[in-house]
Amino acid sequence: MEKSGSPEKIIIVAINLAVLVAYTIYFKTSSKDSLIIISQAIAIGLHVIACLLLAIVVYRKEFLLSALVILLIGFSSCWIVFS
Repeated sequence: MEKSGSPEKIIIVAINLAVLVAYTIYFKTSSKDSLIIISQAIAIGLHVIACLLLAIVVYRKEFLLSALVILLIGFSSCWIVFS
């Protein structure tokens, strides 16, 4: 019987967080335009939607947790990084 917090499944959250960090760094270094924050917000929104859709199909808890983490950390880092 598997635990819900097993390391194999929590890697899903870590990978999603690493993807968030990767495209945040990309958007930060790619342009100095002030409207780049909109692109970052759209990318975060699409990432959250993808996690929610994947939660319907596979690993419900892990992708729901990923969506929540991406939503909270992503949009808060948007304002901090780009302000």
